[in-house]
Amino acid sequence: MLTNVDATLMQGRVHGLALRHRLMHNWREGRLMLTTIVLFMLLYMVVAFALVNKGMIFVHRLPLIGPVLTERILFLLFFFFFVMLILSNAAITGIGLFRRQETGWMLSLPVPHASVVMWKTVEGMLLSSWGLLLLSAPILAGFGEAFDAGPAFYVVSVPAILCLIAVASNVSTWLLLLVIRFYRPWWLKVAVVVLVVLVGMIVFQMRDARSTRLVSGDVAANANQILRHTQICAHPLLPSSWVAETVIAAGRSLTGKVVFYNLILLSYASAAWVLTSWLAGKLFYPTWNRSLRRAEQKRKRNDDHAGHRSSGWLDWVGDRLGWDRATRALLAKDGYTFIREPMQWGQCALIFGLLLLYTSNLRHLGYNYRDSLWSAVISYLNLTVCCLAMSTLTTRFVFPQFSLEGQRLWILGLAPFSLKKVLNQKLVTNLVASTPLTVLLVAVSSYSLDLPMHRALFFIALIMMLTVGLNVLSLSLGVLLPNFKETNSAKIVSGFGGTLCLVLSFFYIVLGVTMAIYPTYRERTGESRKTPTMEQFYEWEFTAIGMVAALTVVVAGIPYFFALQRTKRLAKLGNL
Repeated sequence: MLTNVDATLMQGRVHGLALRHRLMHNWREGRLMLTTIVLFMLLYMVVAFALVNKGMIFVHRLPLIGPVLTERILFLLFFFFFVMLILSNAAITGIGLFRRQETGWMLSLPVPHASVVMWKTVEGMLLSSWGLLLLSAPILAGFGEAFDAGPAFYVVSVPAILCLIAVASNVSTWLLLLVIRFYRPWWLKVAVVVLVVLVGMIVFQMRDARSTRLVSGDVAANANQILRHTQICAHPLLPSSWVAETVIAAGRSLTGKVVFYNLILLSYASAAWVLTSWLAGKLFYPTWNRSLRRAEQKRKRNDDHAGHRSSGWLDWVGDRLGWDRATRALLAKDGYTFIREPMQWGQCALIFGLLLLYTSNLRHLGYNYRDSLWSAVISYLNLTVCCLAMSTLTTRFVFPQFSLEGQRLWILGLAPFSLKKVLNQKLVTNLVASTPLTVLLVAVSSYSLDLPMHRALFFIALIMMLTVGLNVLSLSLGVLLPNFKETNSAKIVSGFGGTLCLVLSFFYIVLGVTMAIYPTYRERTGESRKTPTMEQFYEWEFTAIGMVAALTVVVAGIPYFFALQRTKRLAKLGNL
């Protein structure tokens, strides 16, 4: 029998050849689109570098606290990168190991079981890390310019980041194996209680007036007051802290410290692979059997209650809205699919929960939010943050919805309703689920900043249009660029279509927010900077809303039209 290393390398060669043929096929079939995406990525990197470079130079040159803030930003950056890598790798590796029939076929081959886990860990690492590298490259270059570092800065920083990626991938595999192997139903109840307690403690801490009171004129005391809440991100036992120390030492040309932290990261990354191999050999096969047993028990329970299941509230709502049986069936299918995937609703709850905590505590940040300039800046930044969060969720969950129908799409094609109805139903469901959340965030933000009613309604109208545009754009691109062969939504998003969706959503948000700034721009650059009348301000706001609405119609309407045309062709089952 092959060793773990040989078997893992063999699987890597097979998947590498398959990837090579797929890339060659995509290049032959869609050279123009592939070139467009590469150009968009390069444009993003240039723009991100310019923004980060200007911002970091400004922060680094602040008197007294500039270098301290720069270092703490680095610690925060790599800490959140580390956490996001663990979560994304756990999702991708978990689906690859326990949700695909390929695993059962691999276990029947004369290869060590641990090699299957090792390869899935490598595969998840590659799928989740390339986006991180794309995001971090311009940021790292911006920090290098702020430190006035030479080429050696990048040469010694890249290995540290690669080691961090390896450690995060292995940690996610450990957590995955341990949780699935020893999971008990009561764990979920305990986790919910602990989460509620933690959220309560955070809310209490943020609303404590003493914790947000700054000392007028004392810059050092104020900086320490703010930075003490981020001390956990700079804990010396975290691998992300070692990467931050490496980058800081490289920027200051401290060669000894750079070598020391790089060797620590390399040793921990190497030990992590060894520990993953050992844990996989001990836990994976019984864990896989346990997951199959749970799935079979759940299937039997569903079969026993199949004839007695009641839609309950869905029937009640459907009766009052006049829904037909087809609409109720489609809603029930999508709803049950979403609820049964904790990784989906868990990520949504986490992102919107954090944003809600942030927006509800804006007045405790120490800024003079009653000043018109700061109020306008924070309001537009909040709008941008909400849109970016929504673009992330729509790309992650809305874009792969049509592709996840997979080879079973022919069932919908034979159903007594058209695929156009399926597409419209998915759009309406996504809008009904996401629009109230974004409107709530903007409304809470407006209340926290004491915005006038007309300004609050202005931002609510903007976020509604941008939410509609992002949902329609993601769903349309998912229909135009489907991947029916893949059952892992994370892999679908990591492909060509998901990248294009994320890039187009980003540019749509940039254009939309730029148009939304029009009223404030006119107010600040008016004749002799006179205070405009309310009629003038209303006119400017309606003009901005009209421009964003026109942009939304173009950006979302055109792809949706072509998506509807494609569903007509798919209805003939010619492309399945």
